This record gives sequence, structure tokens and C-alpha cells, in this order.
Amino acid sequence: MDKGLTQACLFIFVLAISLTGLPNAKAAEFIPEECVTAQVQGIYPSSVGIDEEFSLGIDLEVCGGKVPEDVTFEIISIPPDIIVTENLVTRIPELFYSTSERNIRYHMRTTPDAIPGPHVIKMKLTYGKEVTTKYYEVEVRVIGEDAKPRISSVKTVPEYIYEGDSVDLSLGIENYGETIAKSVVVSLVHDFKGIKDATLGTLNVNGSQTALFKFKASKAGEFTIPVFIEYEDDFGRQKKEYEIKLTVLDRKGSLNIASVKVDPVLPYMGDTVELTMRIENFGDRTINSIRVYTDHPFKGLKESFIGTLDPKEDGPAVVTFIANQTGEFEFPITITYTDDFGEEKIKTKVNLIILETNGGAGTALVVLLLLAVIGGLLYYNYKTTKSKDKIIKQLMKGVDDSAEKKE
Repeated sequence: MDKGLTQACLFIFVLAISLTGLPNAKAAEFIPEECVTAQVQGIYPSSVGIDEEFSLGIDLEVCGGKVPEDVTFEIISIPPDIIVTENLVTRIPELFYSTSERNIRYHMRTTPDAIPGPHVIKMKLTYGKEVTTKYYEVEVRVIGEDAKPRISSVKTVPEYIYEGDSVDLSLGIENYGETIAKSVVVSLVHDFKGIKDATLGTLNVNGSQTALFKFKASKAGEFTIPVFIEYEDDFGRQKKEYEIKLTVLDRKGSLNIASVKVDPVLPYMGDTVELTMRIENFGDRTINSIRVYTDHPFKGLKESFIGTLDPKEDGPAVVTFIANQTGEFEFPITITYTDDFGEEKIKTKVNLIILETNGGAGTALVVLLLLAVIGGLLYYNYKTTKSKDKIIKQLMKGVDDSAEKKE
């Protein structure tokens, strides 16, 4: 045989053996595998409320060709507001056959202070001699009720607010929801000086409380005041916004000068002048620490302290000075007082005329005027007395005539 042909046949033979294998080669042996899986059967009831019982079902299924051994299923993490009444660890020595199932049921309940929302329970499955580990999670959603604190009433004292008034504002807050509103805080947003926050605490279902505020109505106008109500309910911390409307009428303060008295009435240069101003409280509240400052150009006192004035009460502010100038003067008057929000000021004016001294002629004129007044008074008294005497005489004469007729 040709040498080349022999080598070709040998190559083909070797190739055939390598492709088909030797006749006595054994097939690969099939080895069954351990496999277990966990399936969440369900949560009953599906809606879990606060402080309520529920159950969680878990199915363990064999998914391999070999009977699993040393199976352990356990809950490894649970939220603090869920309580499990069964043992958290379940041990199964052997799942008896390759198609077996095992059901595990946990009885649970939510705590009275459970927070609504999703709660995740974490679990672990281990099995087999070589220890295979699998992890699972299930979500339990806790439902709750809404609290609904709302503004039910608005009241102010005084009822009609004027610029400069101290205002007591009362807001009625009522809970229209289905659960308790806890840690209730009511806040106002305004530009006035005063109290802007009120803490109410707890509002029961259909319960109500009053939030009290105090502020100084420092300017007139129509005001829209945002009101924020913060509280806690089954869904956690809540914040709702509302608004109220207030009208502040235009009026400066609640003090004014009711009357002005000057002694002497017609002061001359060089006279010692006593200026008395009666300050009236025409408002509805007591006003404290009232001072009156008179900015005059003369030598003497400029300030007078009145103290406290009740509503509709007035008091004197007296300043004494020496009139060392003549002419017509306009005195700036500043009235200061204190209330719940600090010191306040009211500004006004008083006019005064100081006459020029004319020496002897002026004095003589004053004397003549006084004498004329005195003379007029004496004449009036004389005429009055004479008239009275005449009437008396006539009456007496009438009595005498009557007596004579009787005789």
C-alpha cells in the first residue's frame, strides 16, 4: 500500500475515535441537587390598622431533586411597632420528599402607637449540609386615621380694633378628624409686636380648645393673617395653613389733652406761669406710667408724671416756668406711656401768648379795669339790694292795709 494513503487512513481513524469516543466510555452521572424556596402566602387582613392583629403566611417549597435537610426559616428584623406572638425561628430537620411543602404562619399585631405607612419585615432561609442561605423581605402597610384641627371661631377684645390698641385674639380650634391630634401648636404670621405662638397639647376627636394671642395693633388697615396649625396624628407630624382677616381702624393712641389752663390767664413777661393740661384716657384699657413733656423755651419745669389712668379717667399734668420772653408760642407736647408691649408716644401741641409789660401805664390800665369790674359789681349789688327793699316794703304795706280793713 502506498505510504501516503496509509497515513491518510490512520488520520481518519484517529479523528473518528476522538469524535465518537471509545466504545467502553461511561456516560456522565446525574447528581440530584438540594433546593428550597420561600413564598409569601399572604397577609390577613390585607389592611392592617393601628393596634390590630394580623397574620403572615410563608410557604416553603422544594425546588431540587434531593430531599433537603436541616432547613431553618427565621425572622431576623422586625419594626418596633409590630409584635410577633410566635417563635421567630422555625427549624425543620427534613422535608420528607422532593415535592413536599411546608406552611409557616406568624400571628402579629401592631402597637397602639404604630406609625402608619410601610413596615418591612426581613427573613432568612438556610438549608443543606453545606448551608445555603437565602434572604427575603415582606412589606406590611399600616393604615391610620386623620386628625383635622380647624379654626372654629375668631374673637378679639376690643371688638373694634383701633390703631394703637392692645388686642387679645382668641382662636377656637376644633378637631373634626377621626383620631386624636397630639402636640398641637398654633402660630400666627404678622408684623405686629406680640405673642405669635400658642401650644394647645392634645385635641380629642370633636374636642376644642382656645389659642390665645396678644399683640399691638401698630398700624391701621385690612390685614390677612396666615395661621399655621401643627399637630401629630396616625400619619406623623402634619402642618396645615389657614388665614384670618382683621381690620384695624385709624386712630392715634387712646390719650389726648382734654383741657388746658394757664395761671395767670393773661401772663406777662416776667410772670411765673403755671400750665395745667388734663390728660384723658378715652380708650377701653388702663394705661400706665404716663408722662407729659412740654418742650417750651422758658426757664422752669418741662415734665410732669401722671402715672396710671383708668378708662374714661383724666389727670393733671402741671409744669411751672418763668415767662422770660414775649410773643405767641406753640409748644410741642410729647405724651409717653407703657403698655404690654413697651413704651409708646403721642405727639400734640399747645399754644400760649406771653404779653409784653408796659410799665406804669399798663399797670394803671389793669387797675382801672379791676376798679371798673369792682364798681360794676357794687352797682349791681346796690341795684339788687334796693329792688329787694322796695319789694319788701310793698309786701309789708299790703299786710298793714289788710289789718286796718279787718278793724
